[in-house]
Amino acid sequence: MIGRVLLPIFFVVVLGLVPVGPLAAAQSVRFQTAGDLFLKLISPRLEEQLAGQHYVMGVLDGLVLAKDQRLCVRAEIQINEVVTLVRGQLTARPDVHRFNAASVVRETLATEFPCI
Repeated sequence: MIGRVLLPIFFVVVLGLVPVGPLAAAQSVRFQTAGDLFLKLISPRLEEQLAGQHYVMGVLDGLVLAKDQRLCVRAEIQINEVVTLVRGQLTARPDVHRFNAASVVRETLATEFPCI
């Protein structure tokens, strides 16, 4: 008897929550811009700098694992070298700050480490 009363209430609550989940998720999904990455890389806070460095390293790892045909990085390359190149590009080109950070990192690396 109690189950018959609670079951409809359960379905109303569950169905009421269904649209909220996707809407909340959709609002939180946002690609990091190159400007966001630049602010991390030049931040005086070590945590921010490390977050930016790890982002660059993650993009590089993804490109290497995906065997990006435009990119040939030396095996002995140091992450600090890569971060310096990306930071230099972002300093010189504020016009790219509005673009997706991963795309700008990829273009920078493809320019600096082209396959010949």
